Amino acid sequence: MTTSRSPRRRGLAVLGVAALVVAACSDPPTSGGNADVAAGDGDEAELPDCPVDALEDAEGPVEVTLWFGGLAGSANVAMRQIVDAFNASQDQVVVNASDQGVSYAEVYREFTSAASAGDDQLPDMIYLEDTQLQAMADSGKVLPAQACMEAADYDITDLEPAVRSKYSVGGVLYPAYMNVSTPVLYYNKAHWERAGLDPSDPPETLEEVWEHARAIKEAGVADKPLSLKTTRWFFETWLTGVGVDMVDEGNGRDGLATEATFATEEAEELMTMLKEMDDEGLVNAFANTEGSIDHYLALVTQESSMLIETSTASTTIRDALGGTITAEQAGVDFDPSAIDLSVLVPGTGPFPGIEEPGQVFPSGGAFYLLNTSSPEEVAASWAFMEFMLQPENAKIWHLQGGYLPVVKDVEDEPEVQEFWQHDLAGVLLQPAAEQLSEADPDRSGPLIGPYPDVADAVEAAMEGILFDDQDVSSALTRAQERATEALERYAG
Repeated sequence: MTTSRSPRRRGLAVLGVAALVVAACSDPPTSGGNADVAAGDGDEAELPDCPVDALEDAEGPVEVTLWFGGLAGSANVAMRQIVDAFNASQDQVVVNASDQGVSYAEVYREFTSAASAGDDQLPDMIYLEDTQLQAMADSGKVLPAQACMEAADYDITDLEPAVRSKYSVGGVLYPAYMNVSTPVLYYNKAHWERAGLDPSDPPETLEEVWEHARAIKEAGVADKPLSLKTTRWFFETWLTGVGVDMVDEGNGRDGLATEATFATEEAEELMTMLKEMDDEGLVNAFANTEGSIDHYLALVTQESSMLIETSTASTTIRDALGGTITAEQAGVDFDPSAIDLSVLVPGTGPFPGIEEPGQVFPSGGAFYLLNTSSPEEVAASWAFMEFMLQPENAKIWHLQGGYLPVVKDVEDEPEVQEFWQHDLAGVLLQPAAEQLSEADPDRSGPLIGPYPDVADAVEAAMEGILFDDQDVSSALTRAQERATEALERYAG
C-alpha cells in the first residue's frame, strides 16, 4: 500500500540510521493467538506452560537464534555486546544473533515468510517493533513471556508499570524484554539565547512551541524553527495524552479493535494548529520515509531550532556533534558567555502535549519468545531474556543503545547516574527517563492488528494537510474510513 509524497519534502535516505517504521500491509490473524491465553472479565489469565527447567536435561550447550533488525549505530553495538556478554557468562546456552535488516519492517517480513514455510524455518526469539504486538499475539507463534516469568519466579513488578501495560494483550505480558523510547523535544539552547528566550525553559505545550517558534523566526535565528516528521506516532501520542482513543474497544485494550475513532474535535484542533504553524512558515515538515534523517539534519545544521523525535536520537545527536559540545556545556549549567553561540548546543524537554507536557506512552522494540522451539530451546531463550532483565545487564541498553530503563533498579546503577551527568547522550536522555517513570499505565496507546495500514492512513492525512493544503476535517474523515476498512479486514 503506498501513499503519495510531496517532492519538495522527500527525505534523504541514509543507510545506517534506524527508523521507526512498519511493514506495508497486514494480514488477518492466523489460528491460535491471544484468545488462547487472554483473561476474561475479572479472571486470571490462563498461561501456557514455560519449560524453564528444561536446560537441566540438555546434553551440551543449547544453541538458539535471535532475529533482530532496525538497530543501527550504538544500538547495534549494544545488541552485540549483550549477546557476547551472555555467551561468555555461562556454558549452557549459545545465542546466535542474526541481523535481518535495517528496519523492523524487514524483520517482520522475514517472520511472516518463514512462518508460512513451516515452524522449522523460524528462529527461537525475534525482535520487532511495538506496533506488531497485536499481530504477534494473534499469530499463535508466541509464548507469552509472563508464563516464563511466573515459572522462574521473576517479579514482574520490577518492570515499569507503563511498560507492562503497553506491552500486554488481554492482561498478559507478551514480550520478555522491551527496548523503550518516548518522543521528546530536542532544542538548540544557542538559538534560545540568540532569540532572547530562556535556554533552561523549553516549551511544554504545542501552544508554547508555536510561541517559541514565532519568537525565533522573528529574531532571524532560524527560518523554519520546528522540524517535524509526519509520523502517526506523534499524532497518537498527542491524542492519547488528552484521552482520545485511536480505535474502539478501549483503544484496542478491551478487545480486538474493528473501528477507527480518531477523527475527533481534538484531532481537528491538533492538525489545524500544525497547519496554521506551517502556513506561518514555522514548520520544517518531512514525510515519514524509511531511513530518512533530513529532520535530524535540520537541527544539526541549524536550519531548525526544535525537533520532536524519539529519545533514542540522543546518541545520534551526540555522535553527529563529534565531541564539539560537552555534557556540562549542554546541561543544566549552560553558560552562554562561555560558549560559541554559532554552534548547536542541544537540550531536551518533555514531549510538548496539547494540554500539558510529558503525556506519553512507551514505544520501541520488543523481544518475543517463540513457542515453535523445543523445550530446551525455549528454556535457553528464556535464560538469555532473564539475563537482560537483570539491572546490571539491562543498563547496557540505556548506556550504549540509548533506550530508556524498563527495569526499575537500572536508574540506581552508579554507571547510569554518571552517564546522566557526564555524557551528552545521558544529559539528553534523562528527561525522557523521568517522563517514562511518570507515564500513566491507563493511557498505554492503541493496540491495533493491521498497524501498518492504519499508520498509512493517518500519515496520508497528515501529509495531505501539511503538504497539499487539504481540508483538515475531510482528510481526517477519509483516514478514519480507510483505517476502519483495514480493521474490519483484519478481524475477518
